[in-house]
Amino acid sequence: MSNDSWRPKLHLAPYKGSISDPNGMCQFKGTYNFFCQNAPEYPGNFDSPHGWGHFASRDLVNWVFLGCHVMPDSPADKDGSYSGGAYINEEADQLWLYYTGNVRDGEGDGTTSGRLANQTLMKSYNGINLGAKEVVLDNSGYPAYCSCHVRDPKVWKQDGKLHMMLGARTLADSRGSVMMYDSEDGYTWTMAGSVTNLEEKPFGYMWECPDRIVLDGKEFLSTCPQGMAGSNDPDDPSRVTAQNVHAAGYFPIEGKIVDLMHLDTERMDAAAPRPGIDEHTFVDWDYGFDYYACQSLVDEKGRTILIGWMSLPHDKDDIRAYDNPTSTWRGALTTPRVLTWCEKCGRILQNPAEEFDALRGEAHEWAGSVTLSPKVADVVISGIEGEGELKFGDFLHLSYANGKAELLFTNDEQGQGRKGRRALIPEVRNIRVVVDTSILEIFINDGAWVFSTRYFDESDELTISSTFEAESAVWYPMDEVTINYLVER
Repeated sequence: MSNDSWRPKLHLAPYKGSISDPNGMCQFKGTYNFFCQNAPEYPGNFDSPHGWGHFASRDLVNWVFLGCHVMPDSPADKDGSYSGGAYINEEADQLWLYYTGNVRDGEGDGTTSGRLANQTLMKSYNGINLGAKEVVLDNSGYPAYCSCHVRDPKVWKQDGKLHMMLGARTLADSRGSVMMYDSEDGYTWTMAGSVTNLEEKPFGYMWECPDRIVLDGKEFLSTCPQGMAGSNDPDDPSRVTAQNVHAAGYFPIEGKIVDLMHLDTERMDAAAPRPGIDEHTFVDWDYGFDYYACQSLVDEKGRTILIGWMSLPHDKDDIRAYDNPTSTWRGALTTPRVLTWCEKCGRILQNPAEEFDALRGEAHEWAGSVTLSPKVADVVISGIEGEGELKFGDFLHLSYANGKAELLFTNDEQGQGRKGRRALIPEVRNIRVVVDTSILEIFINDGAWVFSTRYFDESDELTISSTFEAESAVWYPMDEVTINYLVER
């Protein structure tokens, strides 16, 4: 198939080049700004510079791509304008973007030495035109226990003060942690505390993409622990959490994140980050093959929306590393998922935003199986009782039995060598599948559990069959999300 045959119709993807981590997610003056890591010359140029690509929309379904607005073009970020977040400064009526400027000095391994992590600020009055780059925190401001891996600033205001979280990796034991800094003005930052997992064994070697999420007054620390699964772990049927080599999930927090961080009284003088997170409380955002580097925003309607990268980085410990087989573009983002807290099930629910629902056409009932052509639809099965199986063509199965759901690729070509992912679910009541040309997002029990994956099937149609006993099964044809690529680079 051609590159365009696999191009998503319901998800943001580049016209050319590569996109990955969501960055700077916000709604500013009515416009949704979805920045993301963007290598505009990759995969043609393996060494393509990494900056921030910029998608903008007024309604989450009609988008323009405005090119790379943040590029590694200064001494402070010459080797990459890495991930970061957005802070809306209401007093100044400005959008402040914080990101990590990456600098390699040509010596050292980049972990224990030879790398600078410059936390950098850029301001905008409209979300498009950006001001000068200002380094507000550098390696001299990190505790001695830190390796050279410190990145992904998340900034917010709480109790009259600005706070910044940074993901970090320790030198001594390659332990993932999160550090927090406080500031009065957004320029001068003071170390305010740190946190890591309780057990002696590190819970991943780096906690990327830290995020603060607040739902119904409850705070959650979202992060992406790296190095969670080894080469054989994904095929272990007993492994039901953090199954990808790099995970994405959240920790429920008692009280406030700032108070948790402030329990670290040693701060810059500490020999290590303070153990304070029970790793057993970690909840995966997504149990599928393709989900990482998620970031949230609170929009002008007050909704908390989460967006993830529909892939993940791979390393030597991941025996089934893959990259989608397109030669001119790579990567995609998930649908915008609205988050709500479910007190009854004790989990965060994720569901596509209502603007996405508005793309639906007329509902069509189906029983047993349905063939979708084109492969663009919203499929909903409600009132499920008991166990069953959902098959996607002859290459992918979602089964539920004995309290366990399993997503299993049965064909290496469509699955790119990947096998199975699992989740423990007490019962399955409903399933919703967002079907796209090379993407499946599967929401179970109103989004309490989600499986997301890329797939690369040569056929122009997709047959979905079900053995679940259910009250109803419908599918909706979907209008496409529009993307006007005003700037290709």
